[in-house]
Amino acid sequence: MMGGNSGECTQSPSSSQGLKNENEDGSTFLPPTESKEEDGDKKNNSGKGDSRLTKKPECTKENTTSPYCSSSKHTEKKQPQNYHLVLIALFVAVLGLVFGICSTTQDTKNGKVSLNEAIGNIRDEFPSQLEDIWTVFSAGIKEITQGTHIKPSVFMLLYETDERTAICLARKVGNMSTHILEGDKSNPLLIIDGADLEHNETFAKDYGRLLEEYRPKVEEQRAMIINNLHKIPGTVAQSFHSFCDTVTPAVEKAVYLFTMKASGVSNRHNPTEVAEEELRKLWSDELDEDRLNPLITRITDVTMMIMPEKNLAPC
Repeated sequence: MMGGNSGECTQSPSSSQGLKNENEDGSTFLPPTESKEEDGDKKNNSGKGDSRLTKKPECTKENTTSPYCSSSKHTEKKQPQNYHLVLIALFVAVLGLVFGICSTTQDTKNGKVSLNEAIGNIRDEFPSQLEDIWTVFSAGIKEITQGTHIKPSVFMLLYETDERTAICLARKVGNMSTHILEGDKSNPLLIIDGADLEHNETFAKDYGRLLEEYRPKVEEQRAMIINNLHKIPGTVAQSFHSFCDTVTPAVEKAVYLFTMKASGVSNRHNPTEVAEEELRKLWSDELDEDRLNPLITRITDVTMMIMPEKNLAPC
């Protein structure tokens, strides 16, 4: 009870005896106490925090490898190197520009016209044509002038009713090809009309004769035009396989342009399919599949539809 305990003598909690605790067996032990020095260290550390996570190390002569230490001398060394690289790049660009201008000027003095300029001049004369045909002409001829390609460039020009536009365009591109490929311009452009071969018994019996007759001329002029291909018999047309071959052509790096009438081509989206169908109808009775298929593949390598021009100047 509260009244009975008031007469007993109590000990101060500050005395050492008050710190003792009795175990169950009667023995006593002192609870662990922290020293003042440790308390002081903890207080100091708690006030400062972990400086290793926030404070950057000082940059000294001995400590220059730290990522926080950036050597101004090292940076100054890199700047001139980058500056020199920029100067070299600018010098190369200017040098290329100067050589390009000089080359163009020299070509102009020599009467030469660049491929892009020549294509542009022809395009101005045929405004009704699809825009992509000019890219096709340019790429095909450029492939011959650059690199080590020996295969010829073959273009098939299809028309439905107006043969005059297709024939005139083929002539323009043929003359341009002779000029760009530095062929012999002293003689007229080599043009074969299908009507002239339609009843040629000599070539019909031996199509190799046509190859022998026209190969030297192609070597000189670098271009040949075959108009109205649909009028040429299949037995004679076999000679064009050797001219248009992509592996072992009769003449390396030459341009061949074929014109052909194809009904309904203006309503079709794929002129190559139209050309293949027309040629099969024309030659399947004369040539077996082993000769017909490779021939058609080579002649129709690049096929395009030619639109009629209303205000076409005389060729």
